[in-house]
Amino acid sequence: MMGVLWGTAVPTTQAQDESLLWTVPRLLSSPGIFETSETEIISDPHGFIHVFWTETNPEDNVSIIQYATFDGVAWSEPNDVYVSAPDIDIITFAAALGQDGTLHLVWSEGNTGPIFYTNAPALEAYSARVWERPSSFGFPAYRMKMVIDSKNVLHLMFINFYGQEPGVYYTRSEDFGETWLTTVWIDPDIPTYDTPNVIKFLIDEKDGLHASWYYAATDLSSPLGEWVRYVNSFDGGVTWSSPFTVDRADDGIDELRQPFPGLAIAGDTVHMVYAGNATTQREHRYSLDRGVTWSETRRVMGDLQGQALGDGFTTDSLGRLHFFGQIRWPQGVYHTIWDPSKPEAGWTTPQMAYVISSSPEEGREGRYHAHSVRAGTINGNILVVTFTDEATGPLYAIWRKLDDVPEIEPLPIPTATATPEATATSEADAALTPTPPPFAGSDLAMPEAPPNAGLGIWIGVIPTLLLLGGIFGFRFYRMRNS
Repeated sequence: MMGVLWGTAVPTTQAQDESLLWTVPRLLSSPGIFETSETEIISDPHGFIHVFWTETNPEDNVSIIQYATFDGVAWSEPNDVYVSAPDIDIITFAAALGQDGTLHLVWSEGNTGPIFYTNAPALEAYSARVWERPSSFGFPAYRMKMVIDSKNVLHLMFINFYGQEPGVYYTRSEDFGETWLTTVWIDPDIPTYDTPNVIKFLIDEKDGLHASWYYAATDLSSPLGEWVRYVNSFDGGVTWSSPFTVDRADDGIDELRQPFPGLAIAGDTVHMVYAGNATTQREHRYSLDRGVTWSETRRVMGDLQGQALGDGFTTDSLGRLHFFGQIRWPQGVYHTIWDPSKPEAGWTTPQMAYVISSSPEEGREGRYHAHSVRAGTINGNILVVTFTDEATGPLYAIWRKLDDVPEIEPLPIPTATATPEATATSEADAALTPTPPPFAGSDLAMPEAPPNAGLGIWIGVIPTLLLLGGIFGFRFYRMRNS
């Protein structure tokens, strides 16, 4: 039987269609909710990813920041971290993990703020009660992203879209959100009738800060992008480089249509991927020296076309960059890999991770449309991809394990130190009280074995052994008397 099972498993792992290696989509958002956002996916060193997104409840018109976690096997039940007042929209949010194991969360209510901030221990973030009471500050943020450096300094980049001076702004907090420095205007040379959109903000392994965005018409009368830009800071945000032009539209009417630039970092290599023409084919530029000098523009997905509100990037334990984007035809979520040790090889041949439709005539046949694709990694060898059905539909996740990539051994869950008691017992004899396992009470908790579990196994095995012994004994008896 084991041989038969092994034989049937081998062809699956050798299948040419990568979509067969991925799980079927799992609904992450609440049932009955049809307006969700893109996700923030954060990996921790203990073997979990932390996923945030927003939902809008149509019954009372409140906005909710939802949170769930995943260990590569089971998902926790989603839990609301924050619920707005009725008729108040959470326009954008951002999350990041500090070196001390604290999750930090910011969000904006309304098109011009205010911004709210809170934090919680990452391994207890499943409980809304452990999150600090939100504090607020009055930056006019429409879109924002946040990163945290090795010194636990919070760095915030946001877009002022509707304010008096539209542009990209930066600030930071060195006291866990208690106070924030005066904002720095990153792009005072912004075109008069343009406004920035789709901010990306990342930090590299050396605490270098990297940001990108694009400009569109202020009145949003056209979906065409006009200018894709990038900046960096190598001194903790004290000084910034002059914005670098990644691409700019020429006189052609079809240039940079909905570019939605994606920013990714793998080691010292910085990548920019964006939709570059009328058919929204993916264009790619990269820098091997942390954004100082840049390559020429290259194509990522060949002649495959499509744009669906952004793409997903993540790195594995080998340092390779994985790119996920919804393109066509066939239509689906495609996956390609960049190996930083062989930059001259470029991206691998795109493989389909999730199939939507083979052709316009076929239709989706019940499959989800896959917008706002985002990606993350668990232990360096489990890929997780999230996407929404349509632009703001229900939120789904798929995942797979990379069998040819080594696992990063997760750090053990820390335990609490002993609490001194007013007794004669010595400190050395005091028993340590372990921290409750994360996500206790959810489907991530490890079920305990029932009493006498081993006895139950033998109760099932012994009758089987007696039956087999009886059959062989009876056959032996008939052979001797025949």
